[in-house]
Amino acid sequence: MKDYRLVLPKDDHGQPKRLFGLNAETNDAKAINQLSGICAGILSDGVVNEQEAQFFADWVRRTAALEPIWPFTELLVRIKRIFEDGRCDDEERAELKDVMEALCGQQSDAPAKEVLSTTLPLDNPPPEPVVFTNKMFSITGKFAFGIRRKVIEAIEAHGGGASDTAPNQDSHYLVIGVFASRDWIHASYGRKIEHAVKLRDSGSGLAIVSEEHWKKFLG
Repeated sequence: MKDYRLVLPKDDHGQPKRLFGLNAETNDAKAINQLSGICAGILSDGVVNEQEAQFFADWVRRTAALEPIWPFTELLVRIKRIFEDGRCDDEERAELKDVMEALCGQQSDAPAKEVLSTTLPLDNPPPEPVVFTNKMFSITGKFAFGIRRKVIEAIEAHGGGASDTAPNQDSHYLVIGVFASRDWIHASYGRKIEHAVKLRDSGSGLAIVSEEHWKKFLG
């Protein structure tokens, strides 16, 4: 009888290669889920103490090495600066609290049953002005202005084009609605923001703006 054996392909180091790659998108979602849970837990008492700041920094450092995507890349830059001198004082812990709130969309004056959308990826400073004529807009999140159709109609009335699909190389703006579902990190909402950050960082010219800033230029 013929002897059948499974022979795994080897890499340059003589180690077996994986036959199936890891699901990067699933891993990203899990990591962002964990991030959201950690931020919510730390913010639950309204204070970021020294131990919590150190725990958060250590967790982000470990996770960013495995998931080099937004928002971990931006968080890592902030943490490196804050802990550059090996400590985190009251002012720096307040900054970390602001970052966590920006990421999770938590604000003390948020309307009941609504969660304010993330502000972490917004252009800072924002573009002045927001130009509509012959510009392409991508929108995401939930808008105080109205349902997405109303947002798109407002942009088109000012000479621009708009859709609620993910931005691409031809997009000029991503507008993030002031309200976000509590599950913004899942599916299209988080993916649009992540994709937009990558486009912006690649030099595409895309600007990421809040609903409030966008609305200022509707006239």
